Amino acid sequence: MAYTIVKSNGQVLTTIPDGTINTSSTSLALPGRNYAGYGQYVDTNFVWLAQNFANTSPPANPLAGQLWYNTNANVLYVCPADGTANANAWLALTTTSSGGTTTFGTVTVTGNITSNNMTVLNGFFGDSITVANATVTANASIADANITTSNIGTILSRVITTGSQSTTGNLTGSWTINGSSSGNAIAITGGNLAVSNASGNIWGIRCDNYMYANGSPFNPAGTYNNGNVFDYLTGSNSVARFGGGISVSSVTTANITTGANSIGGQLTGNWTLTSGSRLQATYADLAERFEADAYYDAGTVVELGGIKEITSVQYELSEDVFGVVSDTAAYLMNSGAGSDETHPPIAVSGRVNVKVIGQVSKGQRLVSAGKGIARAALPGEPTAFNTIGRSLVDKLDDNIGTVLAMVTIK
Repeated sequence: MAYTIVKSNGQVLTTIPDGTINTSSTSLALPGRNYAGYGQYVDTNFVWLAQNFANTSPPANPLAGQLWYNTNANVLYVCPADGTANANAWLALTTTSSGGTTTFGTVTVTGNITSNNMTVLNGFFGDSITVANATVTANASIADANITTSNIGTILSRVITTGSQSTTGNLTGSWTINGSSSGNAIAITGGNLAVSNASGNIWGIRCDNYMYANGSPFNPAGTYNNGNVFDYLTGSNSVARFGGGISVSSVTTANITTGANSIGGQLTGNWTLTSGSRLQATYADLAERFEADAYYDAGTVVELGGIKEITSVQYELSEDVFGVVSDTAAYLMNSGAGSDETHPPIAVSGRVNVKVIGQVSKGQRLVSAGKGIARAALPGEPTAFNTIGRSLVDKLDDNIGTVLAMVTIK
């Protein structure tokens, strides 16, 4: 019987017929069943592995992850991909030479590093550093810096921050801002714009043009009355309508939108629906985020347990069923707990798609089939504790699929 050799990632490497030896699939000789003299090749393989294929050139037919000790450079290399024959493409791991180069990924040192010279290509992070001269050719990330005596002619930066919106800072001097003629030179996204002198007296703001919030120009000179002030605050030209911060007691509008159903928004405050008012949703299940021990896609049946809060339901007819992973929650509770990957929404009531195996008739009760999947309950099986819900549609095949079901978890 021929040997089928499978790599560690599950892929088939080769098949070795009886009485033959394979020397072309890897750097080792792989004897087949009943190959005469196989012991010599097996022993040779062990020696080569112990030496990490020590030679002046890479071994033939290498596999990804294979080690090679370069005897010319005294450097240990690792093969980046199957069949890499070019020695320059192998990745250097370490060297026995004091003047050689050592390449690592992320290295954490809890003690001290002593070096005659250090070259940092991308980033340097630490509690303190003292240098006579520093030349930074890429990026410097400085959390807190005080530059007191230096004269910096030009700073090219996309962000200048005091550290947080609540931390104050000062700009001193006469500054000129050259912005784009097609956009805002300064945009204030939070807080107020206050102009005053050192004594607290308010000074003026001078500009060449005045505009409504929608960008239409207007002339502030003239007489103001209730009509035009109301239009500025709440009407077609209002700051409130175009994203400003003017507060009004009441806004009447048919639609409030963030721009698309995929863009998040926030309501802040304690809101109450008045008598006769209703809040309607497109979807029909009530869900809450729970921390999961793995990623579960929509329709997976879960139970309380595992190393986190929930895990996929384990057993057939389980009475531990707790809910179904939903991606159509009409109302999502505990929404800030995490993402869909770490804290999936679990539907505990309402209409939701459920993973099932086998045929299901509309109206049939669903119970656990194990491994995060449901099935149709047979007569006498459903109880108040193992029933996940009732199917709202027919499923006519025996494969794993989904059905829309009315879920109620007790």
